[in-house]
Amino acid sequence: RNMAMAAASQQTRCYAKKGGKAVKGGKKGSNSDDDDEDDSSSRKGKGKSSGSASAGAMSFDPLDLEKKFSQCLERLKKDFTTMRAGTANPAILDPVMVKLEGKMVPLRDLAQVSIKDAKTLMVNVNDSELTAPIEKAIRTAGLNLNPIADNKAVRVPVPKPTKEFRESLTKMASASTEKAKTIIRKLRQDGMKDLKKDLKAGMSEDENYNLEKKAQTLHDKYIKDAEDALKAKTKEIMAN
Repeated sequence: RNMAMAAASQQTRCYAKKGGKAVKGGKKGSNSDDDDEDDSSSRKGKGKSSGSASAGAMSFDPLDLEKKFSQCLERLKKDFTTMRAGTANPAILDPVMVKLEGKMVPLRDLAQVSIKDAKTLMVNVNDSELTAPIEKAIRTAGLNLNPIADNKAVRVPVPKPTKEFRESLTKMASASTEKAKTIIRKLRQDGMKDLKKDLKAGMSEDENYNLEKKAQTLHDKYIKDAEDALKAKTKEIMAN
């Protein structure tokens, strides 16, 4: 009987030891899983941070490039509004600079320009002393205009343009268009330089290639828009 009790007691102790190992082993396994999850989360977090930093470091922005192209085209069209042949338009006088006390001041800062009729502009000022310098500035601005000073106003008849004047306007329009196209090309070149930097910084070759194509497509579109605007302006000048 004593031997049986001893054997049972020894068997109980063995089970306890095995159970203890199992529990201890279970805890160890649980901690290992937690560590793996922590490591995995840590790696994921680092991956996201790296991707975000990489994206933020990119230099090329297609939306910004298109915005600059558009602004360049709008400036060209605004320049065209000053090139009128035979029609009264206040924009004709936008380039006029008036000399006052040794400084050149834009006419638009000194007076209000309005349309009196289809062939006449009126330049109204608050100070009669300004009429003489304004009249001189308009006359010498190379616009083929002969203004007439009258107290606090300057009347500007818009003559029927001569053939020479029309040709002069078309040359001005062409020069403005070439300037705009040069700026558009330069903007594209700057974009290509930015894309090379981005490729070195980690941008994929596929994304880089697609953005290059997009930049070229935008460039071609705005070059064509500028050329189309010139054709329309030339037609308008020669028709009036």
